[in-house]
Amino acid sequence: IQSALDLLAAQPDGAEKLAELERRQMQAEADLQAERLAASNPEAAVSGKVSLSPSLEGKVKPSDTVFILARAAEGPKMPLAAFRKQVKDLPMEFTLDDSMAMQPQMKISGFNQVVVVARVSKSGTPMAQSGDLEGKSEIIEPGTKGLDIMIDTVVP
Repeated sequence: IQSALDLLAAQPDGAEKLAELERRQMQAEADLQAERLAASNPEAAVSGKVSLSPSLEGKVKPSDTVFILARAAEGPKMPLAAFRKQVKDLPMEFTLDDSMAMQPQMKISGFNQVVVVARVSKSGTPMAQSGDLEGKSEIIEPGTKGLDIMIDTVVP
């Protein structure tokens, strides 16, 4: 994908085309977020801010994948809700809710306690691997707002 974007940028009107592509992508993400919000259980949503520790900034690239996910404090390790961004989007506000459920029967609202994890994935996959960077919340109740998660730990 990056090679295709580089080729497009090299064309005479490539910068304008890239800007339009980015604008359309941002609009599509906003539309999707609005759809998800309409289908969610707002009382169970968890929200806050994710930041990268300045001490780890040298270990990442702007294009590295960031996963923000909620999982049950006890029980299955599979995320209840998740979404993907890039390091260049940090710091950022986030909201995780039932509309982002990985499986319809496994929603944030179905658990009494959850943990929110923010991870910079070096492999681009959501499973934690050695060398990834992460931060996580304490155990919280669904509906918690104002979380402040700092990505400040290297996964061993």
